[in-house]
Amino acid sequence: MVASSVFVNNAVQVLPNPYAITIKPRLEYSAYLTQSIFDKLQKQWVLARKSNLKFYLQNENALNGNYEFNKQVEYEETLTSALSAVKMIQKRLESISQISNITEIISPMISILRTVNSNICLALPQIGQDFIELSGILGSIAMDSGSLVEAKFDFKQTNLESKQILDKVNLIAESKIRKQYPNLNF
Repeated sequence: MVASSVFVNNAVQVLPNPYAITIKPRLEYSAYLTQSIFDKLQKQWVLARKSNLKFYLQNENALNGNYEFNKQVEYEETLTSALSAVKMIQKRLESISQISNITEIISPMISILRTVNSNICLALPQIGQDFIELSGILGSIAMDSGSLVEAKFDFKQTNLESKQILDKVNLIAESKIRKQYPNLNF
């Protein structure tokens, strides 16, 4: 662990780096906040799905031209995608076992959070604020852990990885929606 030196009573004392001490509590808070976001998104998803499914079953033959229903299904798909992304972020946070791999695990998540937030912030502003807080915390953790282990950030690789993850998450969400509403033309 990287340390810092300070003078105490005219003697040099070596203290642990304060950033190293604060990483674990921030990771724990990030895990808590991620679960909170997941719970809020899931509640909204359940409401949207129930509403859409009920409307779909009642009007199955006359839905293809219904603009409002199509918007509601798009909203449900956005929530499905967001839930999948948050679940993946939870798993990645749980996989952190040492300080040396924090930057490579967390860096792509920040971009994912910002992208997902941009898709839901207008519809769910409170959850959007939670996404902003989480991405800020994870960014500070990545920077602090990176400085402790003298990591190099490869933004090109990070952006490529986050794009691949988001593409996979969106494909899964689209597949689930198509399965849920087979008679709709998207």
